[in-house]
Amino acid sequence: MPLETRWFVKTSLLWLVAAFALGAIMLIVQAFGRSIPASIIVAHTHMAFVGWLVNFIIGIALWMLPANRERFPKNRGRYPSGAVWVTFWFLNVGLAIRVIVEPLAAPHTPMAATEVLLTASAFAQLAAIVAFVSVAWFRVRSV
Repeated sequence: MPLETRWFVKTSLLWLVAAFALGAIMLIVQAFGRSIPASIIVAHTHMAFVGWLVNFIIGIALWMLPANRERFPKNRGRYPSGAVWVTFWFLNVGLAIRVIVEPLAAPHTPMAATEVLLTASAFAQLAAIVAFVSVAWFRVRSV
């Protein structure tokens, strides 16, 4: 299994633990009659779906998609390593920013700093997905 794949899969497992830990905390808080703010629920959902599922899928896809030796001869047909690291860092740093900043952003009190950080987070995650698709697209051969 290539190094980049291992990083994606292991990071996905860390996000999975973090998501379940936050879920347990939310359940305990609810058991004591307190409500959970929507921003915490959104952060929890992103930890599970983007943090765990998307990282896991990208990691396994990079490993399992067919090699394209014509397109990527330097890497035995796998992918350009730089694009994969851009995907990894943009996806996970963007997610971490969102998970930290979103609960701090009050729903009806816009603050310039939180808006800028959440916008940067969204663009970072979008850039990560575009970088991944640019690699994966050429590994799936046309019929």
